[in-house]
Amino acid sequence: MTRILPARSTRAASALLGVAMGAANVMSYLFVALLSSTLGPADFGGFSALNTVGILCAMPAGAMQLVVARRQGEAARRDGRATSGAALSAVVGLVLATAVVLLAPALRDAFHLESAASAVWLGLTLVPMTITGAQQGVLLGQGRLGRLSVLYLVTAGTRVVAGAVAVLADLAVHEVFAATCTAAVLTWAAGTLLLRGLATPSGAGAREVLAELVRSNAALAALMALTSLDLLLARHLLTREESGAYALAALFGRVVFWGTQFVALSVVPVAAGSGAGRQRTVRGAGAVVVVLGLLVALVCAVVPGLLVRVTGGAQYADAEPLLVWFAVVGTMWALVQLWLFAEIGAGRSALGWLTLAVVVVEVAAIWFVWHDSPGQVLLVAGLGAGVVAVVGALLVPRDEQTPGPDSPETAEALHATSE
Repeated sequence: MTRILPARSTRAASALLGVAMGAANVMSYLFVALLSSTLGPADFGGFSALNTVGILCAMPAGAMQLVVARRQGEAARRDGRATSGAALSAVVGLVLATAVVLLAPALRDAFHLESAASAVWLGLTLVPMTITGAQQGVLLGQGRLGRLSVLYLVTAGTRVVAGAVAVLADLAVHEVFAATCTAAVLTWAAGTLLLRGLATPSGAGAREVLAELVRSNAALAALMALTSLDLLLARHLLTREESGAYALAALFGRVVFWGTQFVALSVVPVAAGSGAGRQRTVRGAGAVVVVLGLLVALVCAVVPGLLVRVTGGAQYADAEPLLVWFAVVGTMWALVQLWLFAEIGAGRSALGWLTLAVVVVEVAAIWFVWHDSPGQVLLVAGLGAGVVAVVGALLVPRDEQTPGPDSPETAEALHATSE
């Protein structure tokens, strides 16, 4: 039977989870820094593009975590049975892996990779990654935030080890993906050990859970497309070296995006409400995101050369002029993330549809017209993010409509991380 932790224990565990997520983000940065220095701009651009495909394909793993967590928490309150998501996550992972493996030759050509084996290894990684998402959902839903913190740290830690191995052994791109696949399998094994002793029977039909997964993925898909497709287009349309510099500079936009995710998560439980309290919370969160983003942009403007040398080395000097602008674009991405999470919590979808429309226009503009330089690609990406961020700022904090039917479920799924 699942259980809910006492409020005091939950607050302490939530603080630990926040620290663990921060440490995991730092390790993710170290992983990228290690690879950028050992692969060089030409190969690092290819790695980053294919890795972005992996991030997009991993969205079901994130949605699986939310769905399983919600159902586990609901079962704990009702003393009922909860889905562990184990079987469904394995099936979803296998489907995703099969699709990527079949597309491996096309991905090799699109991203100018030397071998299709890189995409094959990426596809195989999606199986343990998706199952780990379900494991994280069980731990989150049962309030086992200490164990969940350990699993987050193991996820990031094994990838850092894979990056270190890549540096020491001077691995090629496909060998790096083989190392990260091994890291994902080790994380899956660690999650299995962390779930020992917990009651995780499957009490919900796979069709019902799958339908909920599709609903949860829609807004996440719009967000990930907005923050990722420019990197894929840069790899395909720019030179190999230019795409490498673009990928390194993009890391500093993603530092803002990843680093402020805890702010976006914090507004979900209150977003289902209405009135001045909701408005203050959402607007206050937006102010926090802007301040943090401007701090990163300031550092990028003052010492761009130092940041590039520390992260990837002098071979990435072409990335220096892009750093501060990527920090600004990353701030807009973070604001879009905040507005979308608030909209999800309120059970609405207008901004999500706008985001998808902007992504379509952005992709067309880059593909057909503005792709002669990294700066042109970044400009289009920034304009797209800016449009959605501004519309979201006008729309979401003022939205006092009656919350939709999905909002209580979303709030419950993330309640444990925001107490």
